[in-house]
Amino acid sequence: MSTVGGRYRLVERLGAGGMSVVWRGYDEVLGRQVAVKVLAPSLATDPAFRERIRTEAQASARLSHPHITNVYDYGESGGVPYVVMEVVDGVPLAACRTPMPWRDAVAICAEVASALAAAHARGVVHRDVTPGNVLLTAAGVKVLDFGISAVVGEQEVGPDGSLLGTPAYIAPERLAGGQVAAAADVYGLGLLLYRCLAGRLPWPGRSSAELLKSHLYAEPSPLPDIDGLPAEVAELCLRCLAKSPGERPTSADVVDALAEVTGALPRPVSPAPAGGGTAGNTTILPRGVVPAAGIAGLARPADLLVGRRRQVLVTAAAVVALGVGGAALATTRGGDEPAGAATTTALAAPAAAPEKPACEVRYALRRDSGKAFDADLTVVNAGPVAVTDWSLAFTFPGDQKLTGAGSATVEQQGSAVVLRSAGGSGAVRLTGSYAKSNAFPVEFRLDGAFCEPKLSTVTTASPPATREPAAKQPVVAKPKPKPPKPPKKDDPKGPGGGGPGKGKSGPG
Repeated sequence: MSTVGGRYRLVERLGAGGMSVVWRGYDEVLGRQVAVKVLAPSLATDPAFRERIRTEAQASARLSHPHITNVYDYGESGGVPYVVMEVVDGVPLAACRTPMPWRDAVAICAEVASALAAAHARGVVHRDVTPGNVLLTAAGVKVLDFGISAVVGEQEVGPDGSLLGTPAYIAPERLAGGQVAAAADVYGLGLLLYRCLAGRLPWPGRSSAELLKSHLYAEPSPLPDIDGLPAEVAELCLRCLAKSPGERPTSADVVDALAEVTGALPRPVSPAPAGGGTAGNTTILPRGVVPAAGIAGLARPADLLVGRRRQVLVTAAAVVALGVGGAALATTRGGDEPAGAATTTALAAPAAAPEKPACEVRYALRRDSGKAFDADLTVVNAGPVAVTDWSLAFTFPGDQKLTGAGSATVEQQGSAVVLRSAGGSGAVRLTGSYAKSNAFPVEFRLDGAFCEPKLSTVTTASPPATREPAAKQPVVAKPKPKPPKPPKKDDPKGPGGGGPGKGKSGPG
């Protein structure tokens, strides 16, 4: 194929991996260079890989941030999916010499943290924060490859029983299954910072199995003495590596802490505008030599390259493609990372079977003004017995405060929320406000039993309707309909007449 989507001309092949081929392309409609990532023809009919490239495109497109690669378009050409994104020249962090000067390490990780904080504010978890997915450019850091990202609250283990991740950088709680949480990215960020400062991982390991065991049981070695390194940076790094997710700082906390050390203002971490705004998504990142504001004084990317790899200059999209196949990482990994341990792969599923959902919760964000939000929440019973007088408990990861829940009653203490039914309805319109973060809620439980989350964003610019949506499948048994009232004697149409007052059919 020489053109895809009727407008993207494929000019030069940039790289190929196990999953995709990446081309430098030209958008003939808007007249600009782009990178086009095309799923490998051998995988074009594989549902899992088709879903993975679509997930990557959707996750990146939801985010608007200077340290996340912009996605412009997604489509299919001849039945083969493709993603169109910005072209960014730079050097992968995996190819850089470590240990590096601590100020460079802190500046790089501050910008990675800023990108992750923006994703977490929209409920997106990267799940593969590694040196191969961080690109150093003249304009700052770019976080790449949201191919295995997931929404907060989804299940870690896929439908096929697989757990995707990079053995050298996977958080310990992910190995136990459970639900996706932003703390896993903070763990990967802590490993990035440690590696940049020490030139190695916090524990020895000659195989992927040894590294996985270390994540679960081994305490990280203290950082070596580094001249001039502030004690608070070393302490922050080890807090990011805490075994318990609740003991780690948030990505936004890391941004603030590292920015205070570098004296640079952090990048914006607010969510992308509601309603699918595209501000900032129509220009190619400039290729000038002016360093990013967040990396004032940072050494040029080429100066950080290991001597024999100074010719390794790639584009962001090419690194994404090669990272999936493992080819790039296999040639640039450090001696502390065994072969295969720095490559994204499908790990063995946890030994214990995940908890069987008792219900399904559909949470759709309908409006987000930046300070207030509206969402439709629908509870679907997955059990054989109808549930009455139900209560649904969940947690807001951000600072959301519910101000209304339709006919349901609300009890909220901090981030913990309990909704109680009124009249057995399984559908509720939620309204609320927030100051910093409107991330999706997590840990849904119906009367104490685990519920499978189905989270989505369907934001609109117009105010939502005040009427509660009808549930497709209520959690309670349907009440018997009341007998119709007899028609008035002067009503020629009688009951069920064809006027505008016809009754609607029940929920489907």
